Amino acid sequence: MPTAHRLLWFGAEAPMPRSAVTLDGDVCGRLVFEPGAEAGTWVAGIDLGTLLAGTLCVPSLILGQRAPRRYRMYATWEGGGALDLVSITLPEDTKSPLPWPKGDYGPVGPPQRRAEAGIDCFETVDTLTGCRLQIEVESGSTPPEVDLAVSLRPRLLNDIADDGSEAPTLPVPGFSQMSCADDIARQICSPVSVAMVLAALGIPRDLEQFAYASRHPQHRLFGIWPANLAAAWHAGASGVIRTFDSAAQAARILTAGYPIVTSIRFEAGELMDAPLPRTGGHLVVLRGLGRDRVTVNDPAGANGSDVAREYDRRAFLRAWLGDRGVGYLLWPRQNIGLEPAP
Repeated sequence: MPTAHRLLWFGAEAPMPRSAVTLDGDVCGRLVFEPGAEAGTWVAGIDLGTLLAGTLCVPSLILGQRAPRRYRMYATWEGGGALDLVSITLPEDTKSPLPWPKGDYGPVGPPQRRAEAGIDCFETVDTLTGCRLQIEVESGSTPPEVDLAVSLRPRLLNDIADDGSEAPTLPVPGFSQMSCADDIARQICSPVSVAMVLAALGIPRDLEQFAYASRHPQHRLFGIWPANLAAAWHAGASGVIRTFDSAAQAARILTAGYPIVTSIRFEAGELMDAPLPRTGGHLVVLRGLGRDRVTVNDPAGANGSDVAREYDRRAFLRAWLGDRGVGYLLWPRQNIGLEPAP
C-alpha cells in the first residue's frame, strides 16, 4: 500500500518558477502539445511510472486565459490497460451529449493489471507499471494555455497526519444550497461551495444559474469536479483539483490566503453539529484551522446565517483526509496561479 502523497505540476513554461503556485508540489516542467489526428486537436502525454495498488490518481487541467473548447484525459498502462475519464466541454451554450467514459463500469484492464475509473479520477486495483496519462484538447489552430496537476496518494488513510499547524480564518460569504429550488437543492453542494469562494474573490454568481452552468450535459450531475472548475473559469477564475494528506498542507494554502473547497465523507455521529447526519460525499469550504476546531462554510446549512460552522478538528480531518482528501483551489483567472498573499 503506498504511503506517499505526490503533487506533480506540469506547466506551459520552462524553467518553471512556480513554487508559489503549488506551495507543496513538485514542479515538473512543460506540458508539450503536438497536433492531433484531427484538425484543431492537440495531444500531450506524461509518464506516471509505476502506481502501487490502492493509489488514487486525480488529474486536473488548469485553464488559463485561452482555454480549449473541449478536453478529455485517459490513462494507459503496460499489458493493454486503458480507461477514460469524463470529457469536459467549455462553451457555455453546449447542448450536445458527450460520450460516457468507458471506465465508469467497474475495474478495467487485463487480469492482475486493473484500475477502476471514477468520473474524474481513477484508483489502481492492482500495481500498474508503465502508466501514462494522455490529454486531448480541441483548441483550433494553436495549442491551449493550460497547466496540468496530477495528485497521487492512497485513496484511504488510516493515520491522519496532523502536526498541529494552524491558519487564520478567512472571510468567505456564506450561501446555503437549501435556499435553492427543491428539485436541485440537495445536489448542488459543489457549485454552491465554489460560488462562495468566487464571491470571496469578488466574483458574485447567482446560485442556481451557476449550479446549472456546472451541470454536466451527459451525466446530469452537478458535482463533477472539473465541470465545476469549467463553470468557475467562465465566471473569471482559474482553479485546480488536488489532494491533501496532512493538516500542514492545508495550513500552508490557508495561510497564503486561499480557502479550500473540501470533499468530505462521514457516517452518523462522526461529525458532530453538521447539518447532514451522514454523507457519502459532500463539499464544504474550509476557511480556518484552529488548535482544536476548524472553521468551515457548510452549504447544507438551512440558510445563509446557518452556513458558518465550527467542527472538531480531528473529526473533520478524518472526514476529509481519510478518504481521497480532495480539495479545489481557485484564484483570479488573470493570475498565473496561487501566489502567497501580501
